[in-house]
Amino acid sequence: MKADLHRVFELNVSEAKCKRAKKEILESLEGSFVDSYNKLEGYATELRSCNPGSDILIDLSKEALSNGKRKFLRMYICFKAMKLGFKSRLRPLIGLDGTFLKGKTKGQLLCAVGQDSNSSFYPLAWAMVDKETKRTWIWFMQHLQHSLELQNGEGLTFISDMQKGLLEAVRTILPEAHQRYCARHIEANWCKRWGKGELKKLLWWAAWSSFTEEFEDQLQKIKEILEARYKPIIGMLEDIRVKIMERLAAKEVAVRKWKDDGFSPKSESLFIEYLKISKVCKVSGNGDNGYEVTEGTDRHIVNLRERKCTCRTWDLTGIPCPHAIKAMEHKKMIPKKEIHWYYSKEAALAVYKHKLQPVRGEPFWKYNPLHAIEPPELVKLVGRPKLMREREKDEVV
Repeated sequence: MKADLHRVFELNVSEAKCKRAKKEILESLEGSFVDSYNKLEGYATELRSCNPGSDILIDLSKEALSNGKRKFLRMYICFKAMKLGFKSRLRPLIGLDGTFLKGKTKGQLLCAVGQDSNSSFYPLAWAMVDKETKRTWIWFMQHLQHSLELQNGEGLTFISDMQKGLLEAVRTILPEAHQRYCARHIEANWCKRWGKGELKKLLWWAAWSSFTEEFEDQLQKIKEILEARYKPIIGMLEDIRVKIMERLAAKEVAVRKWKDDGFSPKSESLFIEYLKISKVCKVSGNGDNGYEVTEGTDRHIVNLRERKCTCRTWDLTGIPCPHAIKAMEHKKMIPKKEIHWYYSKEAALAVYKHKLQPVRGEPFWKYNPLHAIEPPELVKLVGRPKLMREREKDEVV
């Protein structure tokens, strides 16, 4: 800004004055951070009114309440549409992650996302908290458990980094759920110790050997909210809500373009790839539902009745592997019909038919000025602002 003022207007302005001017401009455009918290309860009431059945919760600091003050601590959001989308047979896979808030009042945004028929992320719930700790993750998981009716987590798989508090929170609230680590987080830690050469290739070979989904790639798309992290709390939450509302609508339009009896583009593409591989396989049957299928020097056992193959691809992805396809063709079956229902157009439409409802503007919000909420304490750290949080000794990058 200082350089631009000198270049365009030939003005010499101090850096401090530029910062003050920038601050005033941003506050005039986005509203002050303090006023944003004052209006938070009115905003939450409007969200509940326009989207009945949604879980919109605001927690205040108990310590501040004991001193007669109403100070913001945490906020949790899970819209009714997301609940219904998950219960409409969205795949039982949930990713958990957290990201820093960059505004005047620091904090963190915790997110839970699912995965749709085309392996794209489906936002489920999010929360603004003061810190990413075991306590805040337990608080978030308790609300997520209630919103999505997860019970004890049986049949669910959670994917995340290896943040200690997060792992313990999942084990505490959903003891029957499975936990898996995001391969990209493991890769970052691996490269620090072993470098990026042949061993890195072996790491990914090992990761893909179980044929798990590309879920970690979808978690990266949460970065769409990065710009919103710099805004006051209501501006940030509104940006997230609008982006998700538009995303759900766009996804339904895209799904309706699939073939009526077809499956998601990614599953169709993968099936075609497996179909090509099956052409070079050799099969021997036992006269029942058991088959030996040879692919090069490898030989696998396929059980059509149990829908299993020893390569585990069919078991884990729900898409018949090359060996299963070969066995099905030998038995005069139609392999494509054995792709799991989760990948079907019907399943995708069942998820995306649930929409976020539009929300009215600020003049319609009902809030009591006498019940204003104070923002969290503003802590100004010494030195240059850090771009990354400090991690625990046993935590991966």
